[in-house]
Amino acid sequence: MSVTSPNVALAATLHDATGALAGDLRRHLPALRRLYGAVAVATSPTTSPRIIETLRKAGCFAGAPEANERGPLYRLALRSARAHGGDFVHYLDLDRALHWVPRGRSLGALVRTVGHDVVLVGRTERAHRSHHRPLFVTETEANRTLATQAGLRGRIDFLAPSFIVSREACGTLLARSRARGSTIYGELAALLLGLTSEIGYVECAGLDWETPDRHRREVARLGLARWRRRWDSSEEWTFRYALATDVVRGFARTLARYPARARLRRS
Repeated sequence: MSVTSPNVALAATLHDATGALAGDLRRHLPALRRLYGAVAVATSPTTSPRIIETLRKAGCFAGAPEANERGPLYRLALRSARAHGGDFVHYLDLDRALHWVPRGRSLGALVRTVGHDVVLVGRTERAHRSHHRPLFVTETEANRTLATQAGLRGRIDFLAPSFIVSREACGTLLARSRARGSTIYGELAALLLGLTSEIGYVECAGLDWETPDRHRREVARLGLARWRRRWDSSEEWTFRYALATDVVRGFARTLARYPARARLRRS
């Protein structure tokens, strides 16, 4: 991938305590650095030192928050990417970026064709369905609830999570964000809708299930279908429903502070 988009910085987060993605990081980080004007990755405090060393050597390490919480982690990544001075910041989980970048040109096309100050990037329905069933079902229900609360129609995937914002809009988002735990996902969705009168919305096939990349040997041994069924447990359902509840709560609470005013322009 040789096309550079110097006005877009990548803000990414990563939790990888075992270093499972070390190989993918070495292979694909150079492509991400060519695609974006800057790459800023904030890691959880417990992420493997070898992951951090690779990021540091590449000039991509944005640090780790003191608390092992999602909200501070996301804000650290966004602040660090924004500090590079580009016109736009693209937020994307690093494991998703490493999964997406070698699979064709759609990530580059997305980055090169920013047409709004705020762009919400969702998964195609097929990409969403590639995830394990507890995640797909609970996120689908949460997405419907969020759309209804915001007065929006049609399928909208708020929970990839991925979005592109102008530098100015990113500053406003950071000033308004306060969530610490998993309510951050609902908060971010609501804040994006309140930043401008019209936001772009695009769905991408490259956002299919990235978690198997961390477990390649086990997936190869069992087969993907059998390995996926291991995630269909009562514990996982309980976790995913609790997470969806947090998302909806964070969204509603944020809408009360910053009412949504955006129309979606689908592309």
